[in-house]
Amino acid sequence: MDQIQVRQIHQVLLGCGFRYTNARDISPDSALRLLYSAAGFYVKSYVTSAGTFDVAIVLKDELLTTLPAAIILQSPEQLKGRLLPHINMGWYLCYVEEKEATWDPNDLEGLLRSVDIQIGLTLNNSVNAVETGLAVDAEMEGEFSSYWLARHTAYLVADVTQQKEFNCFVAGTKNAHKTEYQEWVVCDDTTLKERDAWLSQRKLELHDSRGIITRRIRIKPSQLSGVTWPPKTFRAVLDWLAEVDNVAWLHLLEHFIQHPVKRHMILMDVLHQDMVGFRVDLDLGALALSSYQSSSVKRQRKAGRVNYAHLASAVSSKQAVQKFQRVNVVQADRLSVLSRNRRGKESGDLSTKHIALIGCGTIGGYLAGLLLRAGAGCGDKTFHLFDHDEFQPINFGRHVLATTDIGRNKAEALVFTLNSSTHLANNIKAFTSRFAINAEQLKRYDIVIDATGRPPVSARLASVVRTLKLTERPVLIHGFNDGNGRASKVIIDDGSCCYGCLFANEAFYKGGMDLRFNHISMSAERHISCGSTFTPYDAAVSIITAGIMQEAALSVLEKNARWTYSEHMLEGGRTQKQKLLAAHPRCGICHGNL
Repeated sequence: MDQIQVRQIHQVLLGCGFRYTNARDISPDSALRLLYSAAGFYVKSYVTSAGTFDVAIVLKDELLTTLPAAIILQSPEQLKGRLLPHINMGWYLCYVEEKEATWDPNDLEGLLRSVDIQIGLTLNNSVNAVETGLAVDAEMEGEFSSYWLARHTAYLVADVTQQKEFNCFVAGTKNAHKTEYQEWVVCDDTTLKERDAWLSQRKLELHDSRGIITRRIRIKPSQLSGVTWPPKTFRAVLDWLAEVDNVAWLHLLEHFIQHPVKRHMILMDVLHQDMVGFRVDLDLGALALSSYQSSSVKRQRKAGRVNYAHLASAVSSKQAVQKFQRVNVVQADRLSVLSRNRRGKESGDLSTKHIALIGCGTIGGYLAGLLLRAGAGCGDKTFHLFDHDEFQPINFGRHVLATTDIGRNKAEALVFTLNSSTHLANNIKAFTSRFAINAEQLKRYDIVIDATGRPPVSARLASVVRTLKLTERPVLIHGFNDGNGRASKVIIDDGSCCYGCLFANEAFYKGGMDLRFNHISMSAERHISCGSTFTPYDAAVSIITAGIMQEAALSVLEKNARWTYSEHMLEGGRTQKQKLLAAHPRCGICHGNL
């Protein structure tokens, strides 16, 4: 910031009610002093119905494009240590979601005044949420886990929403002297393979092959804000549960009766919030869990009535609790990872389909990774890659593969990359030969993706697939770069049209050429030698084609087809809208084989 900006900032903030405070006049133990080393800060007292908050703002070097941080120096006595919406760790005020916010970066005065107003509004909303108890569904939504302040992280490779009990394994990296890093992995018996892949790819090893019994507890809290937070002891957790959800409190205590073991990991699935967890180790010698059943009921050989209040007191006593650790919980299971970026999550993902990708060149290379991220090969169904060619240095400029892959078969190198990229990869295989275009081969797949960019291959696939019964046909997806890299084009052949139908339309094509490119000498732009052809253009068009092809594959999961032809023109004409391509009466493929 230049001196003119410094003076302007000073005048604007003073006008908003801030006062400049020397750093030496602020407690050296405060978060403000510990995190920021400025000579002074601008501080303002904001009055709310619960009392006064003293808030300091920290101006960033890139002030006009980065919002100031707001640090609470003093809060009303009755709110200290309490869980408040938008206030993290008791001192960091999240007055706006910066990544989602927009402002005029050329209006410094307007920006600072808006920040001042927003801080005041946020504090009033936070206090109002505590006083009215409306925070569960409003001000606190999505924030709860950020106030948990855990030191460890548990990654869930199992879908914990489908059942209640799992195992947690502690893993880490080791050297000769000490453990450098530690993380926890939660799985069940059906996801041990995913656990092992997770550990291998993250270069971790198990500290103990014995898992920690893990239980998911669903919580529907009557209140979140205003409670003392975060809990520092296991007893504080039980007290909180008893206050906000008595049913969840009972379920947790029943868990300890049903599982009288030392180590426990508890996952708290709070309604409308991200999951959090804690580990608690118990001294079984200090507990006699069987004693919490009524002796009179035992004599009647019926399930005993538990004295839950007594159990809660005993199980959370200092004598019983050997260890209590708050844990962050991160979902890394297949459903969470693969569905996060899907608009239509109800349609599922590609893990439910047998898929063949023909061609692992530029388009196929980028497409393979996109298909994997949409679920291909991540379940019981296969994802097969076909290519007979080797990766060479001249391919590097447009391909997703790396220098370490030079000399390897493209399909094999891609499969290695895919399997190494995620713990979810389960059923991906490379074939170092051309795809055999025959009925028996096609019947093995639900989706066959043609990324060869070779018209004879595309036309032959479209023809042979029509020799199959409709119930046996895979969906064909053709993707190619047209106009020597000027256009991306994708066709979905679901039986309603085919590759040949596109080129049979003489209003747009003549001799297999898009009429929008008839002014271009295609052959003059190509470098042709015996056995090879190369057309110089960058990878952008291939990446776009791959992206449209991924969209095409995902559209197969939908009940109704939205489109069967899509294109994107980089130059040479306007891009046509996505459309349902009609079967053309002059198409030799359709009319020759239907």
